Amino acid sequence: MPKIFPSRPQVSWPQDEGVIGVVGVAPWATLDFLTSLYSLVPASKDWHFPRVISDINTKIPSRGRYLELGESDPVPYIQETICELTAMGANVVVVPCNTAHILYDRWSLGASIPVPSIIEAVVADIKHNHLNKIAVLASSAVTKYKIYHKALSESGISAVTLNASQQNVVSTVIENIKINGKLSIESMSLVDHLLAELINSGVDGVILGCTELKSLEERCKYHALHVYESNTSLARVALKIANVNPID
Repeated sequence: MPKIFPSRPQVSWPQDEGVIGVVGVAPWATLDFLTSLYSLVPASKDWHFPRVISDINTKIPSRGRYLELGESDPVPYIQETICELTAMGANVVVVPCNTAHILYDRWSLGASIPVPSIIEAVVADIKHNHLNKIAVLASSAVTKYKIYHKALSESGISAVTLNASQQNVVSTVIENIKINGKLSIESMSLVDHLLAELINSGVDGVILGCTELKSLEERCKYHALHVYESNTSLARVALKIANVNPID
């Protein structure tokens, strides 16, 4: 990694500022993470942003297919990428994928630099508010393994489990965004119906527990729900570890 220092007084950045590494296992989710990260930096010049090394490698085996079908294990490849990013100069590495965090204890093991958990990042943000019920909108795998439910329960927060019909809506939306990078009008109508059902059941907060679901954030706020978006929470933690104070 080249060592670059400020060339004149007008150009400056903290000498203890870290480098953020990103293991990108899905293209749209990774691009969304980077957008969230940069939007949290109080910058007025390009050099105010921290250095980011992103490896968007869509060839890393599918996390969902490994968990559901027993196909190739993605863990060794995620671990190898973390090592590569560390060798390139990263001081913190993130994996912006909720489903991958079902395997977090395995691929984070042995890392020589901080590798923050997206689940813990979201739950930490929720603790700042006092909510009655949280609904988790996530992939079928994340829902099945209840990684958010476990973390919320350990923090004394009540989590709602979606029924099969509601989960089908979320899974359809995720697949729609994975392929097209945006949500169809038909899918948005299904989302509105789902959110109305959740509110009627007493839900006052929603976790967007899949990095493809960022586009639902404004819709959830329209329904007056507190929204916790996983990429934003993870980006905030990464910036803090890199000694960059994020915007609140």
